[in-house]
Amino acid sequence: MPRIADHALSIPRSGIRDVFDRVESIPDVISLCVGEPSATAAPHVVEAACRSIREGHTKYTNVLGIEPFRKAVADYSARVKGLRYSPETEIQAVDGATIGLYLALKTVLDPGDEVIIPSPFFTSYDAEVLMCGGVPVTVALRPGNRMRLDARDIEAAITPRTKAVIINSPGNPSGAVTPADELARIADVCKRHGIWAISDEVYHPFVFGDCGTDAAAAGDDPMAPSIAAVPGMHDHTIVVESLSKTFAMTGWRIGYLLGSERIIEQTSKLAELMHSSVNSTAQYAAVAALDGPQDQVAAMREEYRAKRQIVVDGLHRCLALRMVPPQGAFYAFVDVRGTGMSADRFSRMLLDEEHVAVVPGTAFGEAGEGFVRLSYAGDADELREGVRRLCAFAERHADPALSRHTPEYHHIVRMA
Repeated sequence: MPRIADHALSIPRSGIRDVFDRVESIPDVISLCVGEPSATAAPHVVEAACRSIREGHTKYTNVLGIEPFRKAVADYSARVKGLRYSPETEIQAVDGATIGLYLALKTVLDPGDEVIIPSPFFTSYDAEVLMCGGVPVTVALRPGNRMRLDARDIEAAITPRTKAVIINSPGNPSGAVTPADELARIADVCKRHGIWAISDEVYHPFVFGDCGTDAAAAGDDPMAPSIAAVPGMHDHTIVVESLSKTFAMTGWRIGYLLGSERIIEQTSKLAELMHSSVNSTAQYAAVAALDGPQDQVAAMREEYRAKRQIVVDGLHRCLALRMVPPQGAFYAFVDVRGTGMSADRFSRMLLDEEHVAVVPGTAFGEAGEGFVRLSYAGDADELREGVRRLCAFAERHADPALSRHTPEYHHIVRMA
């Protein structure tokens, strides 16, 4: 038989997919795995898509995207994030954030170049660096720092081979939001060392409180700050964005890149060789989403805020679990070390015994050991029951020597 390339075999499979495979064999599962809004696209977005088809806008488009889409992205980025990018030369439509990240990495990496990845991280980060011939260098995020990025940790990981750092705020899997002042310090590190900041901002509108962004101060709705807004970072940053989470358009596969002209010139060249152009119908729908009313986005944020509270309240009463309360996105990263189990064993036994599915933290890198991720984007009643079962399972298997000590609980009393 012909051989499969060693390079392909070396790319890790997503740990989230492993959980999905196990879930299919268990009946009546409450799945807290999927990072996907329970809502669907707003009616005016759907109508824009249908109208574009009826009007015959179903041809190939410019590889950068249709002009109305790029203008809508430019206006939205300025209005919401305070970012200024030219729709003619600095914005590119992409088939979702994952392909956008790949194009960004492929454009800036030569074989052997290093990319700093704060860990735990979204599952495709290290794999995509490897696919581009780069070397992932992980920097552990610390619960004591609320899982936020830290400029000192990033700078300490820089070597002569460092080419870029991936920024993700609000973060997946932690829900952490790095404040504007820390992003400014990271920006200073990038400028002094001449490295790229690749900023994954797909959860930017889902923030629960003021995290220090000028865009938030200018309006009523809090938004996560962008490192691209730091003075001098326009030419050092590639912003990776998607409409999947913000506008409940996961299956539409539409996103965009923001970058300097010399970056977009290269990412668009690569994209044209890969897929010619992005789905035209999704682009017309995206124009309606970006330019139209933002009521659904605000409603989803408040829905996630309420569901987040379900998780926070449920885990607060559980002596065997800890959690840094998430500031954004719709994930909770739960510390299960009080049970004495590994992340993988915890998630497997929870699925077998309680029919609740969560993702082991090791799916997000080695620094995720001892944690599991749950999504609170789904049905509120299922979430409430899932958290109840999660806590019952953890208490049942708690290790008295490792669990949380409180005035109401002490390991000596438990052992007695």
